Amino acid sequence: MLSNISLLSANKSIDFEVIMKIGFKGSKEKASLLKKFSEGSAKQAERDKLTEYVKKMVHLTPPKGETKSWKKKTQALVYAVEKNDLKALEDAANCKACHSVHKWCWMQVAINVNI
Repeated sequence: MLSNISLLSANKSIDFEVIMKIGFKGSKEKASLLKKFSEGSAKQAERDKLTEYVKKMVHLTPPKGETKSWKKKTQALVYAVEKNDLKALEDAANCKACHSVHKWCWMQVAINVNI
């Protein structure tokens, strides 16, 4: 039973990592879906994938912070993408605003326990 719980947690983590990497971060070789969407160069399949990703984020558990805050931030992303509201998307996709309250960081743990 414990291995099933670990596997479920691992799958959730992989989903989250994929969403962040492909949806928001991108790479030197390939722009993120968010960047393409914001610039107007996203193909319909890419727009659909970004919409799928932000909708999925609403249902994920935040790595840290309050669920209420997470829902508010992720629902703002869904609204902006679905309405093609680029100003709202710019505000909702503010990395620091979300990461400062929801991104787990081992450095913060080390600081909190005085390592």
